[in-house]
Amino acid sequence: MMLRPARLAVMALLLGVCAVLVLSPLLMTVMASFSTTVPFSGGDAPRFTFGNYTALFTPDLAAATWNTLVVSVLGTIIAVTIGAILAWLAARTDIPCKPLVHLVGLMPLFVSLVVASVTWSVLGSGRSGYLNIILRSLDIPLQLEVRSLAGITLVHGLYYVPYAYIMLFGALSLVHPELEQAASVHGARMSKVLLRITFPLVRPALLGASLLTFVAMAEEFPVPAILGGPVGIETLSTRIFNLMTRVPGEPNQAAAVGILLTAIVSVLVWLQRRLLKGRDFRTVTGKGMRPQLLPLGSFRWLALGFVLLYAFIALGLPIMALVIGALRQGMFIRDAAALFDPAFFSLNALRSVVTDPHVQQAVVNTLLTGTAAAVIGTTLYFIIAYVIARTDLPGRQILEYMAMVPLALPALVMGIGVLWTWLAIPLPIYGTLLVLIIAYTGRLMPQGVRAISASIAQIHDDLEHAAQVSGATRPRAIRRITLPLMRGAVVSSAFLTLILATRELTSSLLLYTTNTRVLSVVIYEAYEQGLWSFVASISLIYTVLLLVLTLIGRRWMRTAF
Repeated sequence: MMLRPARLAVMALLLGVCAVLVLSPLLMTVMASFSTTVPFSGGDAPRFTFGNYTALFTPDLAAATWNTLVVSVLGTIIAVTIGAILAWLAARTDIPCKPLVHLVGLMPLFVSLVVASVTWSVLGSGRSGYLNIILRSLDIPLQLEVRSLAGITLVHGLYYVPYAYIMLFGALSLVHPELEQAASVHGARMSKVLLRITFPLVRPALLGASLLTFVAMAEEFPVPAILGGPVGIETLSTRIFNLMTRVPGEPNQAAAVGILLTAIVSVLVWLQRRLLKGRDFRTVTGKGMRPQLLPLGSFRWLALGFVLLYAFIALGLPIMALVIGALRQGMFIRDAAALFDPAFFSLNALRSVVTDPHVQQAVVNTLLTGTAAAVIGTTLYFIIAYVIARTDLPGRQILEYMAMVPLALPALVMGIGVLWTWLAIPLPIYGTLLVLIIAYTGRLMPQGVRAISASIAQIHDDLEHAAQVSGATRPRAIRRITLPLMRGAVVSSAFLTLILATRELTSSLLLYTTNTRVLSVVIYEAYEQGLWSFVASISLIYTVLLLVLTLIGRRWMRTAF
């Protein structure tokens, strides 16, 4: 048994680390929102004020709030509808190529939203959009315009499908087939069985997925910034960024908007947790359950066609746009034939990007920060999850609440808070890659702690007790018993942290310097400058990098889903 002073020291250390990673950024933002100056900026003495909040009541903020609601509500409807259909097909039916369906449901999670937004901007914006060129060549009187609220909603809906898919796939897999069979025996059609039996049984997961998706879209920055910025559409997240970066900047008002967005997200996260408490509408009992797939009959191939259509729109079209943009010489495209004419293709742009020292440095920075966040973060997440689940240390509940704080903290607010925190702390960290690693580690803490906690809960503590009775210390029991048993879950958490950190833009935008730019920042800056060929080339490299990381980690990550 650990001595009391040592036990208290362990808990104090963990609470201190979590306070620096997640609480300090929040407190710094709150301070700035009620102050006349930026915290610890060295300027005039700060004065308490409500002026930053009263200044928010403007038509611009009302428009940003309305836009946020529109794209989040409609985007959630699209994402949850597609995710629910894919999850049902993969979990409950005899659709052909089921591993492909599962892969399609997950893959958009590992597509950078920066790349997705940029490619859709090129695919469907104005007369020069690739899809509009094809439609015009086919004499179809239709012109797409994704630089709009509808476009932002569409991209949100397409790339947040995995959120709904992951939650609903597990829930649908546990629906007892006898309930559906009983309805069918009494003459109910499949559509009625789905609406009256299947989806009502997974309603908690459905509502939970909807709220989680809505929260993620409400705080999302890259999509509205890239698709809405050029046409003057603001959401709350882009409003925060614009207040921070315009000249003259208004960081205190940006902090106030950030706290407003945090309050909205907190309410939704609380509502989500309240709804998810009852999500186990249990249909699996001691009686046993033999999984039975629903036959789709003649609709099997139609269902597979739907899956392939979604994969083509969400993955195929963007990759096509990247390949064309990276290989094509010249921006002018006369018609669809010219768009695909190999005579206009060249490897010069790709060669230029690959040999560009700034891009090479960005690749190194991306891999370094992602790998460090995965290693350091997963180690910290495991320790926190273990202390919460397997010890009686005082303060465990406080530690658990602190670990979940980033769920209600939008990425831009996190970035602002981390910026001010490490400007205030007299350590030479700001301007280095370490500040990015700190931001990523704090930002992804809830996902990592939850994933590892779920695995720890599956391993009975009697195994460790037996080792300790035989003379092993607790650290040795953890090293020799617990960790080997949950190796897959730990590696899965590390790979997910690596991938999510590698594709992170929002936190990075407020923390990078010239020497610490990562790939997502390089793409965003190049797009802002109108360098499409450069953007397409580097985005193609970025996408391949994420795909390779995903395929390497897929063996372990499948256990997380």
